[in-house]
Amino acid sequence: MVLTLTGAASLGAAALAFVPVLLVARRRPPPPPLRPEIVLFGDSITQQSFMPGGWGASLAERYQRTADVRLRGYSGYNTRWALRLLPRLFPASGAAPLLVTVLLGANDANLPPPLRGQDETASRQFVPLDEYVGNLRAILRAIAAVGDGSARVLLITPPPCDEEAWGRYCVGRYGLSDDAEPNRSFGNTRRYAEAVVALGAETGTPTLDLHTAFTAHADWRACLSDGLHPNAAGGRLIGKAVFDQIGKHYPELLPGAFGEEDNLYQLPMDFPDHKSIKPESIDAAFKEHAQKAEAARLAAMAVSL
Repeated sequence: MVLTLTGAASLGAAALAFVPVLLVARRRPPPPPLRPEIVLFGDSITQQSFMPGGWGASLAERYQRTADVRLRGYSGYNTRWALRLLPRLFPASGAAPLLVTVLLGANDANLPPPLRGQDETASRQFVPLDEYVGNLRAILRAIAAVGDGSARVLLITPPPCDEEAWGRYCVGRYGLSDDAEPNRSFGNTRRYAEAVVALGAETGTPTLDLHTAFTAHADWRACLSDGLHPNAAGGRLIGKAVFDQIGKHYPELLPGAFGEEDNLYQLPMDFPDHKSIKPESIDAAFKEHAQKAEAARLAAMAVSL
């Protein structure tokens, strides 16, 4: 076969004609995630929430097959540092998560220097109260700007600090003198928690007052491992409180289960439960579930508008 110049030109033109089609195909947006996402954003109280007995783990267990719980906790971070994470964690061009919990402030509430028996590095996480509130506002704005703006938010106050237990922990952990002044206090942490409650009321953002939820129990100190971080008992307390607040403020985000597919105000399971799949009508079961899941998704979107 002899290929003439005219034929070669024709083949080249034909090949080029496919290039725009290929480019268009590559630019198609990625498919939506299999399950909607719940993002837990915060400091070490969030980072440690997937430990045995942790509140994040209990939330992930409740949302099996209905939502993926993503852990975005950063030990030691205050809101000033957390702002640097927003472009990566909550890019405006990304898909809006279903729900974001924001639990920051335990580090911002560090006491400023000077502290007896400690150098200034003990206060390096301190953020003034007015700046702390402003940083939380910026975080709320960033979350609201993601994707279609449908992300729900649950603000969470820092839990109380048992300053005596925290002081003993720091003496043993960092070799401080017995009379060293702790860099955290119950009263100052309460001020930051009250500021979160006030911000939530001002902005209309559902807020979990974790400080009050803890101190409502006479033995609340027993829910902390070192005076600052929750232990398994504290994790159970937080997990229940968070789930209760979701049900109170966002009932359409409660996880559904088999037999509840007709409830449009619960999140459907990602695929049909095995009990609903009959050997003689497998495809029909998947089709019916997909239709109900889409109806639930549209109903949830209507609630968020």
